[in-house]
Amino acid sequence: MPKRPKHLPDGVPLNREGGVIFVGDRGILMHETYGGSPQIFPDGLMEQAVTIPQTFVRVADSHEMNWANACKGQGEATCPFSYAAPLTEVMLLGIVALRTGQGFKIKYDAENMRITNSEKANEYLAREYRKGWEL
Repeated sequence: MPKRPKHLPDGVPLNREGGVIFVGDRGILMHETYGGSPQIFPDGLMEQAVTIPQTFVRVADSHEMNWANACKGQGEATCPFSYAAPLTEVMLLGIVALRTGQGFKIKYDAENMRITNSEKANEYLAREYRKGWEL
C-alpha cells in the first residue's frame, strides 16, 4: 500500500483495490476504482454537491453502446468529443505529471498545448512517428 495521503482526513479508510484522490483548493474528491463510492471532504462540500441539478442525460445501456449507436446515426452521444476531448486532456496531463516525477505543479497553456514550466514534461506531449505512421 502507498503512504497515506497527507490531505486525507483521519479515520477515512483507503480502498485496497485502488481508487483516485483529487486534491483541490476547497476540498478532496475521492472514489474507488471506476468511480465507485465517491466521497467529498470536508463533509460540508458533499452536502452541497447533492443539491447540484443533474444536467447530463444518463445512458440507458452502456457508454460504449451509446457511442457506437451515435456513430451509426442512432441518437446522439452523451459524451461528444466537444466534452470528452478537454476532459481527456486533463486526465492525460495527470499522467504526464506522474511520469515527470519532478514534485511540482505542472503549468499548462491549453491554447498552445504546451507545459510552460518543464521541458521534460513537454517531451510527453508529442512524439516523432515512425516512417509510414505519420499523421
